[in-house]
Amino acid sequence: MAARIAFLQHSSTDVPGVLGELAGELGLDVSVHRADHGRDSLPRSGSFDLLVVMGSINSVYDSTVRWIGPERRLVADAVDGGVPVLGVCFGGQLLTQVLGGTVGPASSTELGWTTVRTTDPGRIGAGPWLNWHEDAFTCPPGAELLATTDIAPQAYVKGIHTGVQFHPEVTADVVRSWIEEARDQDGIDDAHVTALLAGFDQQGRGPEKQTESLFKGFLSRAGTLV
Repeated sequence: MAARIAFLQHSSTDVPGVLGELAGELGLDVSVHRADHGRDSLPRSGSFDLLVVMGSINSVYDSTVRWIGPERRLVADAVDGGVPVLGVCFGGQLLTQVLGGTVGPASSTELGWTTVRTTDPGRIGAGPWLNWHEDAFTCPPGAELLATTDIAPQAYVKGIHTGVQFHPEVTADVVRSWIEEARDQDGIDDAHVTALLAGFDQQGRGPEKQTESLFKGFLSRAGTLV
């Protein structure tokens, strides 16, 4: 029986992307859930063997966003139940909170393709990775910090759990959808657009071998990939 992997997304554009494609190619039983639609849209505990929490424009510490509390409790239940969790950007920050770390505003916005300082390229490659965030997490107690930039910690592993600040899931189409939202909200200019899309080839694909390595590493630590 295939391992069941649940992806939590928080808008129509915060999609699993390359991570979802890889999960399907590896034969996992994939389900996608809109956590921002509230408690009733979350997967039931016991209905998944792996959990991946995607990004969001919201801050995990924003108490006015009502759906974050129920999602945090779901992630906490997964951790308590020994279910491996991979958190991406917002998801990495939410996992950090559950594991006892903290999240707050970063010293500056990190936007664009970034090469990280990695202590273990076999688990977290140096990149380039796409960063797009205004908040930053600390490394949770007992976790191993694997990658950083001058702005923020970028990746950690704690047993079967992995948190990353960057976006390993992106394709050009995904980033274009974020750009359209950001033009309306944050005034992203043409120079930003050019830089953000520069990391993709003519087919709209990015440096996906490193994403594959990261994801397979997560699955291996989870005992799902032998």
